[in-house]
Amino acid sequence: MPYVNVKTNQSIQKDSAMSQISSFMTTLLNKPEQWMMISIDDQMAMMFAGETEPCAIIQIKSIGLKTNECKDIAPKVSTFFESLLSIPGQRIYIDMINIDRQMFAWNGKIFG
Repeated sequence: MPYVNVKTNQSIQKDSAMSQISSFMTTLLNKPEQWMMISIDDQMAMMFAGETEPCAIIQIKSIGLKTNECKDIAPKVSTFFESLLSIPGQRIYIDMINIDRQMFAWNGKIFG
């Protein structure tokens, strides 16, 4: 059930970006694409470090995401989104969240 939410002050070609993000994240997280959900909020009013230059926050939620995996995932996610969004890595936050399968549902049933 991975969910990736991209928020940025830049304009994004959404359909193309969502396909690329889905493919990248399913491989990175080793999760089937049938469960992957992507959302993009672009052209948002955003400020980072007191500047309105291009910036983004990437939120990744996934059942079973382990803390010790995040140190390996972070540089790969950063590099991917730097390229996709044309935003320097120092202007991208990545928020990685493990979801308890007892606290997440689909089709009226929890995953746990």
